[in-house]
Amino acid sequence: MASADADGDSSHLGFLRHAEFRWAKLALLLSAVSIAAYVWHPAPEGANGGTWLGYTLGGIGAFLILCLLWLGVRKRRYRSGLGTVKGWTSAHVYLGLSLLVVASLHCGFQFGLNVHTLGYVLMVLVIISGLWGLFVYDRLPSRIGQLRAGGTRDAWIEEVFDLNDQAIKLADRVAPDVHQRIVASAEKLRIGGSLRQQLFGRHSAGEAESLRATLETRIAQLRADAARDQDPQSQSTAIFMAGQLQHGVQDSGSLQKLLDLLSRRNALVARINQDISLHARLQVWLLVHVPLSLALLAALIAHVFSVFFYW
Repeated sequence: MASADADGDSSHLGFLRHAEFRWAKLALLLSAVSIAAYVWHPAPEGANGGTWLGYTLGGIGAFLILCLLWLGVRKRRYRSGLGTVKGWTSAHVYLGLSLLVVASLHCGFQFGLNVHTLGYVLMVLVIISGLWGLFVYDRLPSRIGQLRAGGTRDAWIEEVFDLNDQAIKLADRVAPDVHQRIVASAEKLRIGGSLRQQLFGRHSAGEAESLRATLETRIAQLRADAARDQDPQSQSTAIFMAGQLQHGVQDSGSLQKLLDLLSRRNALVARINQDISLHARLQVWLLVHVPLSLALLAALIAHVFSVFFYW
């Protein structure tokens, strides 16, 4: 769960309020001054990056991009005296938004199939991915905290292994075919999975909660239809266990306990996968934001080089 920071703000996005919105005010001021200069600036040939205002705004924009990229370096310099990480992050967000205004006015809204427009497009994509990062960072940590409720993923995984061991030992006392199915079920358990599975989750939100109701319904159906043929190979492990209640397993108490163990295990696996999914969504935006930022830096260098050496 989020804890209060030095300024007493418990929000995950508390850095947005850093120093009473200092960087938000500076970003608004920079945007307002840029717009005023753009409106006032006489440009008979049309506004573009080749005027004195275009060069000025271009220089400011390039400086902003370099400063914004420096955040990744600053976050790893724990003893740096160049402000706090919280302050740098606040500046990163607000100056990044003002960059959209500055860069648009710098080029005079003139676009084409060239490296200059490529740089502008990359800048817009970087800003959009950054805004998406703000969204997930605001929403997901609280959901992770609620899901964990004081627990940890490592503890859950250890409990899953323990429940598997208990289920296998209990199934061994019930019947050979039951034991075989429990072992196969334990071997098929999957935690995490591919990137796609991590991002979208392996289980629906209500699967663990509905498992008990599903088993009880199935057991009632089996008891109502005693003549129905049971095929262990075509049923899930939990349903197969339920079917044994109808087919003469002597120790029904042990089998019911086995069903309870399976239910608890599956609920834990669903919770673990949901936790992994939330963390993956929290981090995946960086896989887009960081490469786009580096591509923007390369496009900026190409833009500046072409302007000063070919124009």
